[in-house]
Amino acid sequence: MASEHSTPADDSRDVIDWMRAEWTERRDSAELEFATTMALFRTHQWIVRAMDGELRSLRLSRNAYLILTSLQLSEERTRTLGKLSKYLMVHPTTVSMAVDQLVKAGFVERHAHPTDRRTVLATLTPAGLDVVEEANDRLAGARFGLASVDTQTLETLIAHLQLVRRAVGDIETGH
Repeated sequence: MASEHSTPADDSRDVIDWMRAEWTERRDSAELEFATTMALFRTHQWIVRAMDGELRSLRLSRNAYLILTSLQLSEERTRTLGKLSKYLMVHPTTVSMAVDQLVKAGFVERHAHPTDRRTVLATLTPAGLDVVEEANDRLAGARFGLASVDTQTLETLIAHLQLVRRAVGDIETGH
């Protein structure tokens, strides 16, 4: 059934507005949640595109970069693979495979936990620190793909997303 609304070919209208209008015409529920999800997905894709462009020249995947950054920010530049998986919301197998690649590149060392042989630790090497610092410099220079967004909007977005993350269970409420 053809709609009176603009089509995706009409570049003068935000695609999210178009999708929301079409969703509303065809469905009777979750229109706001759908539009929010689509807006988040599209924003994510723009940021990912910018990040991947910077990381590609360093031969780093996004997962590798996130692991290196997590290690860089961690005490003693070490984390268990389980913590990396939990913090990055990445499947343990994916973390293990990415760490294997980082070990091959000389950016990470993998070793057993000193008191729990079942736990595997990943530690950032000096070469890993160098590459993650270079990646951070490049991404910061590109402002993570958000260079054209003003500071107040970014601060507001962080605050609003924190409320959403708390509501969906990403942030523990302490109860």
